[in-house]
Amino acid sequence: MTRYWIKIAAGAVLIFALGMAVWFGVRRGVGAVHVVMDTSQPISIPIKFATFRLDGVALGKIDHIRLMRSAPKSVVAAEITVRLDSATYADRLRNCVVRLNSLDNLDEHTTFVCAASGDSSVAGSFEPFGQLIVEGANVVVPLMLPASDVRDMKNGGSRVVDSVTVTVPPPAPPAVRVTP
Repeated sequence: MTRYWIKIAAGAVLIFALGMAVWFGVRRGVGAVHVVMDTSQPISIPIKFATFRLDGVALGKIDHIRLMRSAPKSVVAAEITVRLDSATYADRLRNCVVRLNSLDNLDEHTTFVCAASGDSSVAGSFEPFGQLIVEGANVVVPLMLPASDVRDMKNGGSRVVDSVTVTVPPPAPPAVRVTP
């Protein structure tokens, strides 16, 4: 009879422990959603399997992207951290200004472009939008995006989510009261 009560007590403790684990997990998930939706804290997105391509050549993998925000819907910069397959590729990146020609249709074939720092094709239609960090090589190079995409990201307008462009409408103008 004692074994029977020990089994019941052990089962009750196990159910309590599982319930507490679920409760803490839900609370942590709600907190993470709050940070993403309602604060201006940076968002770190792990991307372990995306290939990093420079000028059409696969050099390694993108490790993660960190989006810096000034407001919940305003991204002001991005840090892209990459892991290169060979240390010699880091030397190739040292004198580059890394450019992404478009945020439309981001997929596994998306390639970055290495432009020289004084290249005239970078000036004007492209703006700085963070940096590309090479993990393990102490290489940090500027990241340039099209000026229109930078403007949209900073103003909370059009943004890219999972290779699909989602347009967030601008806030409605304040209502005007007409008094007779």
